[in-house]
Amino acid sequence: MDQKHILVVDDEETDRMLLTEMLTLGGYKVTTAADSSEAMRLVRENRFDLALVDLSMPGLDGFGLIGLLTRDKTFRAKVLVVSGRVLEKDVDRAMKTGASGYIAKPYDRVTLLARVEELLG
Repeated sequence: MDQKHILVVDDEETDRMLLTEMLTLGGYKVTTAADSSEAMRLVRENRFDLALVDLSMPGLDGFGLIGLLTRDKTFRAKVLVVSGRVLEKDVDRAMKTGASGYIAKPYDRVTLLARVEELLG
């Protein structure tokens, strides 16, 4: 079975490192981006099975990135939001924009990996 490739997009280096460690220990290949423009460049260069996206980022925020990803014909992965923004309106907006799931920060490894496995089928 092929190793699943996950894109992690978060402007906080600590969060990128934590997600990378958790996902790598879960058996996934991980590539990270610090902002939306870097994420879009990586999407053009790689095939991802899932993207984990933070909503609060400078420049084009996570909502904008989700919109770009879901409209991109070459991007066929699902998007899981991993964010500290937990208001119902933010969750609703992310889901309406094209996200397939939402996990609130802080999260634990078991919950994260269970949600990732669920989305990857």
